[in-house]
Amino acid sequence: MQKQELKQGIKDSIPIILGYLPLGFAFGVLANEVGMSIIQATMMSVLCFTGAGQYIAIGVMQAGGALFTIILANVLVNLRYLLFSTSLVPYLKGQVPTAIGSLLSYGLTDETYAVAINRYQGHAPTASYMAGLNLSAHIGWITSTLLGAILGSYIGNTDSLGLDFALPAMYICLLVFMTKHTSDVIVALSSAFFCLLIGYLVPAAMGNMFNIIIATIIAASLGVLIHEQH
Repeated sequence: MQKQELKQGIKDSIPIILGYLPLGFAFGVLANEVGMSIIQATMMSVLCFTGAGQYIAIGVMQAGGALFTIILANVLVNLRYLLFSTSLVPYLKGQVPTAIGSLLSYGLTDETYAVAINRYQGHAPTASYMAGLNLSAHIGWITSTLLGAILGSYIGNTDSLGLDFALPAMYICLLVFMTKHTSDVIVALSSAFFCLLIGYLVPAAMGNMFNIIIATIIAASLGVLIHEQH
């Protein structure tokens, strides 16, 4: 049973890994451009498993910003994981030991969360499945970063390769796979609407940090109301 769950987790991580490869590779290239060594770039992906946060760090480094700015920006951008982890608690409680679940949750990302929450709708969570899904995705990110850092000196412009569209494309695919009811469509569209609206109304310096979080809270609350009415 555990072996089967592990294999299923690895299998479910394959689409995520395919999406991570160009993104991690691009990060490795950019890290090389700002002067990070191969070891530094790779260890950043090992110790700081957040693509958005790592790209922010590179941007701040390019602009000559302070370390405090990088840390603060990462805290704000990654606050969404409080929502993700909280919503997983009812599924994991009583199914996965707290210590093991906490350790494996280090690999929690937007993509692994989407795949896991979809899986848990019809299957009980297991530590083996979490290990297969989260660890495989993390290894894929680390490997792609390493390749990008090694080959970075040979690549000039990553935008010309279309790597910047890999992440939105992967999110769209995950959204399509998870949309099964009209309520899902309503929540998805409302979250996109509020995210764009807040980003438009609030100055960029602040809106880019909070619009995703606020839009997520509003859309999630709307989803709860719709679910209770049905």
